[in-house]
Amino acid sequence: MSTIRGAVEQSRERLIALVLLLERAWQYGALTQDQIVRELRIDEYPVSAKGPRKVLAYEGNEGAVRQKFERDKVRIRELGFEIETEPRDDGTVGYKVDPSSGYAPLIYFTPAEERVVKLALRLCGFGASGAFSVFNEVPASDGGLESSMYYTPVVRALHLHRALTFDYQSGANKPRLVEPLLIRVFNGVAYLVARVMGSGEIKGYRFSRMTSMPVVLPDTFEPDDATLELARTWRAEFTKSPSPIDVVVTTNENYADLLVRQFPGALAAHKKDGKVEVGLSLDSPRVALRFVLDAADRIRLESPKSLKVELAEWLKQVNRGKTPPLETLKFAGPATNDVLGQTLQLLHAVYVAEDGLRISELATRFSLDPAHVRLIMDRLVSLEPMVGSTDGTGAFPAHVIKECDDWDDEASDDSSYRADFSDLPEGAEEPSPYMWRDLFELNIALREASRVYQDEAILSAIERIEEATSSFVQVEMTTNETLLADVKLAVDDHRQIKVLYTSGVAEAPGVRSIEPREIKVLNGHTYVRAYCTTRVAWRTFRVDRINAVLATSPATEERPADPVTNWLTQVGEEGDEVVVVLEAYLRWLFEPLPNAQWRTLDDGRHAVKFRVANETFLNYLMLRAGPGAVVATPKYAKAGHELAKRIAAQL
Repeated sequence: MSTIRGAVEQSRERLIALVLLLERAWQYGALTQDQIVRELRIDEYPVSAKGPRKVLAYEGNEGAVRQKFERDKVRIRELGFEIETEPRDDGTVGYKVDPSSGYAPLIYFTPAEERVVKLALRLCGFGASGAFSVFNEVPASDGGLESSMYYTPVVRALHLHRALTFDYQSGANKPRLVEPLLIRVFNGVAYLVARVMGSGEIKGYRFSRMTSMPVVLPDTFEPDDATLELARTWRAEFTKSPSPIDVVVTTNENYADLLVRQFPGALAAHKKDGKVEVGLSLDSPRVALRFVLDAADRIRLESPKSLKVELAEWLKQVNRGKTPPLETLKFAGPATNDVLGQTLQLLHAVYVAEDGLRISELATRFSLDPAHVRLIMDRLVSLEPMVGSTDGTGAFPAHVIKECDDWDDEASDDSSYRADFSDLPEGAEEPSPYMWRDLFELNIALREASRVYQDEAILSAIERIEEATSSFVQVEMTTNETLLADVKLAVDDHRQIKVLYTSGVAEAPGVRSIEPREIKVLNGHTYVRAYCTTRVAWRTFRVDRINAVLATSPATEERPADPVTNWLTQVGEEGDEVVVVLEAYLRWLFEPLPNAQWRTLDDGRHAVKFRVANETFLNYLMLRAGPGAVVATPKYAKAGHELAKRIAAQL
């Protein structure tokens, strides 16, 4: 549970007051820094008397006040809000926030659509940092989508057909000026596909490599059909012009069956020695090399010869090179609690709940102490930061009403909070509770859910979102999960299934009896959490590695509670800490690792810190990275060496 700290709460009060004040200024007139500094008042924390006394939000000398004000503006912009400046005749500058820069159009979901939205966010969403707690009544666990504040301005720019500028890390970190066309999601990884400003070149930009908040420019454009078609066919591959290549490998019968299921069009032929020869066509030599490395020592490459030569050279350079001393590689600590974002999420949850929400309900959803919820929400009820310059709380845009069962014991009452928009001007729309990034998250989560659940409400909810934002998202999945429906049925009907399963590094499948409990999606793969009666423990299984369902039966026994809450990203939360130094072009391979931390070195290379549950995982990761990546952690300095030797011996 979060604890209440005076400095944090005073910062929260100041930030929420400032952002709501600047939103109000959009309608009533921009406010100068002098006006805000002179008149903005907040409650003092910690409370020293019976009740908090009002103090100036910005106190101190002129330099300190200016620095604090500038920091607050940055934090507001980091949530995707656009702070506009308005020059005055007297030389001063007024500030205001366009609410539509952060908030998407208001959408009313039907009860059926709201039900599938809740379901979709449990399957694949941002987790605690997204819209989960706005819709679901339980605390958020880990999410399967890459969370980023950068979605908000990008989605807005797509909606308005306006240009964007942002800093981007590729070979070097430099600014980009683009005309956004659509967002493409490949196996759970989101890219902005855009036309480079001033040229006809179509490029893709991975959100996780953006290094500054994208700025929506006033320049508008209207893409033609040919440009949009080019954007729809853009792929996240290394080669600009795909050159298909035919590859032949030999493997055992089990892995051959897995390849035929995962690569439509693949052909298999049984050989006399019990091996199976598999032929498949891949998009390019680079894709073919990645395929061979992913399969590692479970296959033997037969042809083409050019690929065998390239593979031999690659294997010689696995985890080879120099790194700085490990003790010199310092990483930034975990991000501090985003008090502004947290407060807005609480506010949005109340906006969405037609009958309001009690303190206990909000505390459960957001994993907060009830006293903390009371403190935050009471502030939203009575917030009146510039009483001399406004018409009272009714004109201030928080719109939260508090209701108590026992006003005489208000401090202990499980009070409820609801939205009240009765004071809005005639004809004015209710404030939207959805950020642009929320609608992006809902869109992707619903599309993922449509692969698992057959429900018309999922499709109608997607249509409703895209009517409000225009259609801008394209999702592509390459994973073939033929037994997903069987697994889902076992979850729904609380059944035990006996499966033939190939783990990530095994050559032969094993028989497991499992009782599936929950399905989630991460990095384009569907995972199921199940109690494994074979191992007598909770385990996570990747659905596309289930070769067959051999038998089903009712699950009749009581099982111990799952000890792991965030089971989807557990690989990133336990095990040994490892640091790898790599060239910038290899970031794509390490970016999907949950909870990874990054820094850029003086020589242009990147360092990434993450945790590994076992050395086998790291061996295969370094094999795939090949030239350009080296482990800086001494314990794992030889990771991948033996694996590379085994594969080279078969060439």
